[in-house]
Amino acid sequence: MKSKSKNSKDSDQQGQSSDYFAPVVVEDGALWGTQTQRSLINFNIGKQCFEADFITALVAIKRACAVVNHRDGRLSVGHYDAIIQACDTLLQGEYRDQFPLRVWQTGSGTQTNMNVNEVICTLANRFQESIEKQIGETGEAVHPNDHVNMSQSSNDVFPSAMHLVAAQQSHTLLLPAIDHLIGRLKEKQIEFAAVHTVGRTHMMDALPLTIGAMLSAYITQLTEARDAVNDSLTAIYKLAIGGTAVGSGSNAPTGFGTQVAEVLAQQYGWPFSAHDNLYAAVSGEDASLRFSGALKQLAAALLKLANDFRLLGSGPRCGFNEWQLPANEPGSSIMPGKVNPTQCEALSMVCLQVFGNDLTVSMAASQGQLQLNTYRPVIIHNLMESLQLLTDAMQSFANNCVAGLTLNTPQIEQHMADNLSVITLLAPQLGYDVASAIVHQAHQDNSSLAVAAEVLGYYTQVEFDRLMRDVLDKQL
Repeated sequence: MKSKSKNSKDSDQQGQSSDYFAPVVVEDGALWGTQTQRSLINFNIGKQCFEADFITALVAIKRACAVVNHRDGRLSVGHYDAIIQACDTLLQGEYRDQFPLRVWQTGSGTQTNMNVNEVICTLANRFQESIEKQIGETGEAVHPNDHVNMSQSSNDVFPSAMHLVAAQQSHTLLLPAIDHLIGRLKEKQIEFAAVHTVGRTHMMDALPLTIGAMLSAYITQLTEARDAVNDSLTAIYKLAIGGTAVGSGSNAPTGFGTQVAEVLAQQYGWPFSAHDNLYAAVSGEDASLRFSGALKQLAAALLKLANDFRLLGSGPRCGFNEWQLPANEPGSSIMPGKVNPTQCEALSMVCLQVFGNDLTVSMAASQGQLQLNTYRPVIIHNLMESLQLLTDAMQSFANNCVAGLTLNTPQIEQHMADNLSVITLLAPQLGYDVASAIVHQAHQDNSSLAVAAEVLGYYTQVEFDRLMRDVLDKQL
């Protein structure tokens, strides 16, 4: 059988048959083919391209598909070996510049799927030519659609890659970053476990608590957010592969998706499986929506944390000034000596970006028509941005803010002495009316509770302070 050209750079590049569209010239030195080139022309929108990890996920799926296709006798030994070598080369991080397509393209991600097919095809043909020279035989060229994309469609490959990269980055980036921040907070929880401080509700003085107890609330919120991420991965592990164009599995052998998912599960060590309903997997994005919701929950907990840190650190003379945040850099170009809560501000901005990304994902997941969601590129772009921003911001906040946190003990003690709401802890012993009288007297005279108790003749200041210390030790 006469082989097709493996080196041409015209509209029939990489052995593709005529596609009846206006011919394009593929850029010199490019490994991609005409479909990628047309996308560069037709979708020159913005600067956002797919992250390297997402391309890696696509290549990993192509490799797994080749394994299953060869194992079942659909892909020849020559084509299989060449495709595997090409995929392994790309998985090692080579030729990253060969994936230039923008996020803003067809909603199924077809152009990026074909970009990956074409690059793998070109590399595979190079490997195949080298082998053929050694054995003195010439076979059929590797084809991007017939061989690299065998038993697949963009409609099942692209969403499967979305899930693959979401799981990969969650395990390698996000979850370790959450644990790192929790670990730093736990160190401070132990360090400040016995320090009493003023509690505040409605931004008003309230019952006292320990700083250790206060930090425990943040730790629990982050732990629950981490659990939400892990829970959302249950649906992420289910892949659309095997559904091909509309979820019916047309042009794919029975059980193909299950076999590919098993190969990926073995490679990554996570429980990937083919989705129970491939029609739903191809037409919907519920798993991505739930995953985005978990990221939003994490962002909400982090925003609360950041805002509380900067409020408690406000001052140094005219604010709360109870927590001393690390002074990492000058805070003003005009006010000498000013230091700002910059880590809190950076983390807060990241959280707002995550909220915005989640809104986009929510809108996109609710869209699409009939048998396909056509908003997948923007969904995975926003998910990856949120995941990466949260990872970096948590690492920075843990290392550059929490780790260096100290307390302004005199200020905390003064606020504790001035806090009238602490009388609530003595109300069961004093009675509500006596406690109210002491509070009103202290407020009227702008004095401490102990002084007011002595003025009213209930206790000496020493007796009242002893009562207060005892009840604080018992309840806190």
